[in-house]
Amino acid sequence: MPANLPPLYFAAEKRFRAAKSTPEKIEALQTMLAIMPKHKGTDKLRAGLRSKMAKLTAEAERAHATGRKGSSYYIRREGAGQAALVGLPNAGKSQLVAALTQATPEVADYPFTTHFAVVGMMPFENIQIQLIDLPPVTDADAQSWLPMFFRNADVLVLVVDQSNDCISKVEELLERLEQMRTGLIGTAGSELSPTAKKALILANKSDLSAARDNVGELKSRYGREFPVIGVSARDGSGLEDFKRKLFEILDIVRVHTKTPGEQPDLTQPTTLKRGSTVADVAESIHKDFRTQLKHARIWGSGKFDGQLVKKDYVLKDEDIVEFHI
Repeated sequence: MPANLPPLYFAAEKRFRAAKSTPEKIEALQTMLAIMPKHKGTDKLRAGLRSKMAKLTAEAERAHATGRKGSSYYIRREGAGQAALVGLPNAGKSQLVAALTQATPEVADYPFTTHFAVVGMMPFENIQIQLIDLPPVTDADAQSWLPMFFRNADVLVLVVDQSNDCISKVEELLERLEQMRTGLIGTAGSELSPTAKKALILANKSDLSAARDNVGELKSRYGREFPVIGVSARDGSGLEDFKRKLFEILDIVRVHTKTPGEQPDLTQPTTLKRGSTVADVAESIHKDFRTQLKHARIWGSGKFDGQLVKKDYVLKDEDIVEFHI
């Protein structure tokens, strides 16, 4: 069966061949894999690209471990999801990460204080969501590797200073992302590119008097396209709303597992994409567990507690599953 690859694939392949850095190569490979149609004719090609991706990712991780130049180019995804903060200088991204996580990025009133990716884990109820503070999109030194972070993240958080001409700031961000070939998926599900990412607009600095009702203007202009939330990293207002909305956009469910005769541990759930089944949870525990599984009992979304369900039962958020093999 022929591969029938689209023109965008060959454009990404050309970028891969011309790339001189590991981040650029990974970014091109991610695009190629995202664009490639899924059928038998592409199985061998897909496997080859994934093999290259694994080697390059390992190389990036080794650079991260040894602290060589480029160590900030790759962050292993941890927690229930990864959100990258995207913004212009002085939008307050670093202050947000400092307020929401235990990370300690440099926070200052002058621009371009963030030169590398800084990661922090944000607690939300019984899970952790990974936040990545990135240099401004206008930082010339970072523009070669920022797209890799955009493509690797589950969600892009567009951070703007709502006290300073926030409409034009959002427009500039959208233009910069388009230049970096990063499309966004809005609330209506519209997609600008095969590698488009879910996004929300976070209007920071609502504590400043100059902010007034600017978040209302943002919602009026972009609310039909993206979620818009007003926050203040300084006084903490709106941050809980942001956490909840980010959890919703990740579109995941938390599933608890238990051993027969014992109580479940509700503090460390397994997180999976919404629509996942009992078999998917079993496989997340161990790849062979899925085939050994006979049935399961469910607490939460079942018709009654302890209901016997099959492998293809679709789980809901906070369900408890007891496996039987």
